[in-house]
Amino acid sequence: MQVTVTIRHIDNQARQENLRNYTLKKIKRVERYMKSRKNPSEVRVVLFEEKFRNICEILVISGTFKITSSVESDDMHGAIDRAIDGTIKRLKKLSEMRIKTRRRGSAKPRENTSGTNRKPLRPSNEEKLEGISLEKVPLKPMSVEEAILQLRVSGEDILTFRNSETGEINTLHNRRGKVVLIAP
Repeated sequence: MQVTVTIRHIDNQARQENLRNYTLKKIKRVERYMKSRKNPSEVRVVLFEEKFRNICEILVISGTFKITSSVESDDMHGAIDRAIDGTIKRLKKLSEMRIKTRRRGSAKPRENTSGTNRKPLRPSNEEKLEGISLEKVPLKPMSVEEAILQLRVSGEDILTFRNSETGEINTLHNRRGKVVLIAP
């Protein structure tokens, strides 16, 4: 892992060296979470002062992701610590998401990634229905007014939603420019 520390607007050389050593010591905490990555990674740390502000920006770049963290504080050491904590938190979250994806069975082939699943109905042997498909859509709770706006924006003729006021499943149908609410 390659670490680059850039210090701007700090003229005192002893203070620059002190901050660089402190940052390199603290960045080893980030290295622990990067060892399991197979891709070469790079960490860029930028420390700078502006009037009464001390700012620490950390950028972690790997082959598959990019994580940024920026913290402003009165104390430069505190800004470095908080920025590194934020970076570690994001790295942990990223690794947990990857583990969940593996456990969930991400190797399953995905047929349709547009958000709706269309599967043909399997009719009984007596009757065969051709051309009918099942479309599963997530039911979002929204008000009737919000659903009407969503229907007009989407350009579809039908919108099914969960009414946030009643808790029931409702359907909006656009018939020749007029919106019809179908409720159970």
